[in-house]
Amino acid sequence: MQVKLVGVQHVNFTNNAGETINGTNIFCAFKDENVEGLRTEKFFLRPEIKLPEFKLNDSLDISFSMKGKVEAIYKL
Repeated sequence: MQVKLVGVQHVNFTNNAGETINGTNIFCAFKDENVEGLRTEKFFLRPEIKLPEFKLNDSLDISFSMKGKVEAIYKL
């Protein structure tokens, strides 16, 4: 999936169940046939998924697992 990176948020907190959540949220914009303009979405990256060197508005290619979780990111 090709997207434009528009925001990055590093997260590290403990949820109500006492689990530590550590990772990165990325906010992306991409074309969607059901949306005028661009659709935006937030994707969570586990710590083992490394975000390549980037600048905001860079184009990225995101690969997903069969369960819909991000498994790899490449800079275009």
